[in-house]
Amino acid sequence: MGNKEDEHHDAAHELKQVMANSLLVNRSKSYLFTLLAIIIALGEYSEAVSLISDGFDSIRSEFTHDIEYEKLSNIRVGNTISYAEGILGLPQVSRSIDDQITANYFFDPKFLMTLFYKENRIEAYTITCLVKDFFPGIFRNAKKTWTLGNNTYASFPTTPQTYLIDHSKTNSYYIEKLDKGRTGLFVSSYLGNLPFGANINHELIASLYQQEVYGDDVIVLKAQSELRDNQFPNFYGEGLLDLSYIEKSLLTGAEFQSYFGS
Repeated sequence: MGNKEDEHHDAAHELKQVMANSLLVNRSKSYLFTLLAIIIALGEYSEAVSLISDGFDSIRSEFTHDIEYEKLSNIRVGNTISYAEGILGLPQVSRSIDDQITANYFFDPKFLMTLFYKENRIEAYTITCLVKDFFPGIFRNAKKTWTLGNNTYASFPTTPQTYLIDHSKTNSYYIEKLDKGRTGLFVSSYLGNLPFGANINHELIASLYQQEVYGDDVIVLKAQSELRDNQFPNFYGEGLLDLSYIEKSLLTGAEFQSYFGS
């Protein structure tokens, strides 16, 4: 009897902690009261705690991006597949890049994450922001954090080694591989714009593509500088792969709608 009382006491204490940790309880009282009514009906404290926790996560996701930022921050090159999928769940789409590399796509209404698997580990990953106010941190130093979608290319403390671009009826993108210097070691960074992501200026991409086709090196450099000075990238990644592998994984707008559109 005493053990059951202790179990109920511990569960109740855990429930209070979950409730105290939510910053949005006051905004969601009616939702919380509904959940509490369900808890009373269930009479199961462990299920009640899980239900409340899931409810608060849903509320936090509705009003903030904290949960999504935390998920993305936990994914690293070299992670095992089981670890990554424990955070993100199973991929909704998968495609082979070559006989060793597979690209796996994880859709969330706020972002699309692509993980490149080789054997049992992540060889590279990319993130595409899908909503305008979603700004995950991607570059950090002692003084500043740079965020994806809220900084221009030129504002990042890196320079492009190479880039790939296309602007056609079927696709429009610009992606570059960054030189991070000694801090990058063997891991490359990728920065770019995809057509289905947030905050994209197709005119800047179209202008640079046109100069790539018809212009000389001076004009091309000028068009690239204009893009980097004015465009906010919506695509970022890190990995051990050449930029051509990243390009092969890019979805067209039509493919994105086919796989993930409502």
